[in-house]
Amino acid sequence: MGTGVIGTSAVVDVLLVVVGLALGTVVLLGLWLARARAPVRPCLPADDQPPAGLGRLVPVGRQVDADVRAGLHALDLWLRTARVRP
Repeated sequence: MGTGVIGTSAVVDVLLVVVGLALGTVVLLGLWLARARAPVRPCLPADDQPPAGLGRLVPVGRQVDADVRAGLHALDLWLRTARVRP
């Protein structure tokens, strides 16, 4: 026990950690390069730009108007065709 020699299992463990870190670095670098080469999304028209601080997922402008009109039209049709239950 007291010979001062590193056992083979410790060397294998260190090598596995180094290989794992190297592979992780290669994978992260590949993902970063793939994202850097991805096409850039076009800018939205001026009237469809979201307010400052909000992302692209927030509907604004013409999309909101179209959704509101479609919803009101559907509600109007439903109210016209709904039967009054006694």
